[in-house]
Amino acid sequence: MSTVRLGVIGCGGMCKAHLGPTSAKSEAISEALRPHAERIEVRGLCDVDVPKAEAYRDAYGGAYATDDPERLFGDPDLDAVLITTWHDTHAPLSLRAMECGKHVLIEKPMAMTEAECDAIVEAEARTGLKYMVAFRCRFAKGARDVKREIPQPDNIIAHARVDGIWPEGLWAQDPIKGGGQILSQGCHVVDMMFHLAGAEPESVYAVGGVYHHSRPEPTDTINAVVRYKNGAVGAFLGGDGGTGRLMAPHPLPCGCPFFVMVVSKGRSAIAIDHGHDARFHSSDPDWTPPYEFGNHSQDLGADVSSGVPDILPAFARSILEDETPPATAVDGARTTRFILRCFESARTGKAIPLG
Repeated sequence: MSTVRLGVIGCGGMCKAHLGPTSAKSEAISEALRPHAERIEVRGLCDVDVPKAEAYRDAYGGAYATDDPERLFGDPDLDAVLITTWHDTHAPLSLRAMECGKHVLIEKPMAMTEAECDAIVEAEARTGLKYMVAFRCRFAKGARDVKREIPQPDNIIAHARVDGIWPEGLWAQDPIKGGGQILSQGCHVVDMMFHLAGAEPESVYAVGGVYHHSRPEPTDTINAVVRYKNGAVGAFLGGDGGTGRLMAPHPLPCGCPFFVMVVSKGRSAIAIDHGHDARFHSSDPDWTPPYEFGNHSQDLGADVSSGVPDILPAFARSILEDETPPATAVDGARTTRFILRCFESARTGKAIPLG
């Protein structure tokens, strides 16, 4: 295969975030992935609003626009699909795509329930198709630097609180369609937390509930303690309603200072602003940090909030080179399962196993 022929389901903002840098051959794409970005051919675009699909077809190329995903699934000239629809459609569309032999790049969260996660993991293993979750923090420079410098921390602290209260009418705040802020946005930080931990989580104990909204669901505040199988420990704080900018060490273009801090034997680092920036500190005489503070977000500007340009090229590389995608169905399931079990722990008052 010389080219990945791509179909897109869901022609909203995230479709633009993924296709824009690739179609423009953006310099924001890392040098190693740029050749793969040039081997992506957009073929079909699908949206419930056909004029929107037609507009994206005209902007990014493509043979057709439709409101029926089955046209993409049944297209023999299509290799893969990018799914950027509402969260409750992620699992059924993913499973149908793999059933029809298509590789899948799915926007986060991968699924809404543990049963859906299990079904996707099983389908990925059974079909041998590439399945990748668009967890953008893994690709950000700050997160990469932290992972390289402290690969096995013994303490991991993650913060996924945002300023402001999500509107009651926002679709992502709906418990059925979107799952709420912690599942919808906090999943970015949970994935980065596990990625930087370099270990599987063993159990979680959480407290929380609904503090900022009138509905009894979804949970909007979680404070959790996490134990890892290698003996490491950590914490996760997630929700909306404030504290975001109070935690920011400098003005952030995206206004959403998610961070993960790791500590190991006198070495500490923090990946902030979706992992784009990092800070390092050392009390270990044998370790010199690569820098004290990077200023990558200021260079990226507004692009910080639109998604990392490397995601789609990395997906293409996994197909073209037959490599394991950077974030697989197993990674997506781990993240969703953790958040759901945080909710369970908060409801029951008990520590919940994760392994």
